[in-house]
Amino acid sequence: MPTVSIDTFFACALLVAVALLATASLVGTMQTRMDGMRDLNKQNYLRTVADQIVFSLGSPANWGSGATAPSSFGLHSNDTSHPYDLDVDKVTRLNSQSSLALSYPEVIRAARLNNLALGIKLLQMLSIAVTLSANTTTGAATMYTFMIQVSQAQGPVSAGLHCYMVATDFMADVYNTTSSSGIGYATFQIPNTSNGPALLIVFARATFDDRIIAYEAYSFAHLSETPAPNRTFLGLSPLNHTLNVSQNVPDATVNDGYAFSYAYQANLAAISNSTYAIPTFLDKSPTVLVISGQTSTATFVEWTAYPDVPLQFGTDFENSEENVFVYIVTINGAFYRLTLTFGDVAQ
Repeated sequence: MPTVSIDTFFACALLVAVALLATASLVGTMQTRMDGMRDLNKQNYLRTVADQIVFSLGSPANWGSGATAPSSFGLHSNDTSHPYDLDVDKVTRLNSQSSLALSYPEVIRAARLNNLALGIKLLQMLSIAVTLSANTTTGAATMYTFMIQVSQAQGPVSAGLHCYMVATDFMADVYNTTSSSGIGYATFQIPNTSNGPALLIVFARATFDDRIIAYEAYSFAHLSETPAPNRTFLGLSPLNHTLNVSQNVPDATVNDGYAFSYAYQANLAAISNSTYAIPTFLDKSPTVLVISGQTSTATFVEWTAYPDVPLQFGTDFENSEENVFVYIVTINGAFYRLTLTFGDVAQ
């Protein structure tokens, strides 16, 4: 073969190789961009679904206050001046301990998610840890001192405290504050004649914003055996400003009922043998509802909250893909952290 032909051959081969490499690089770049666009489109789609859940009322608009499942799913309260405000009853119907709780298939159907998995988590903005640090029995009463630690994700929180104590035929409350390290104390003196299960309810409100508030309930034994787990004797289902009480054991009877918020407390007014009116308090706070009673063999102090938070609903996504969207929302004026998690979208 002539020298010129050989040179031409190698030159052409080199051009072809460069072209192939350039084409492969272009295809790789285009594939990366296509994958990125597909991921972006997926995130945009899921964000739209999440926004629909947060900002829409669902149908019917007041589905939270009744017993029927919604035909479309939305958690908003219809307070047009607060776009991130959730309806207390719609949230409460997601708690599995409610007698009117929605099932997962009902929510998936109403949200029109088809084969897309959903998880809903609603948490308070503050964490409260309670420790019984001392108790002393003197004469006819026992004194209890509790250490209370208040924190959030960034660390300790300086907060105002309002603590309530409920025992058999006994109720008392105290105010205090935490230090800058988030630690405070509450001391109660309970008559020895009120022996049995006792319940401490702690409300903590951040000093820098009264909308950042949380509660914690701490059950302990007052001169008695360890209390049974909460809601052993009664089913407690708040909805539509009414507390519905059902018997988990045949001979459970109710003695007293209380409602507590950060700033207010009230006795629960009976509507019937099994329902009580939940008062509307003016402060930005969850409401803790407490029922004390007895059976033929035991006394009890049980509780629930309105809204019934913290809650976790739906899929837990263990070892599976998650697409997470977080919102800071309000319920009855108090802040909560709402996390909506979706599975992978079919391509």
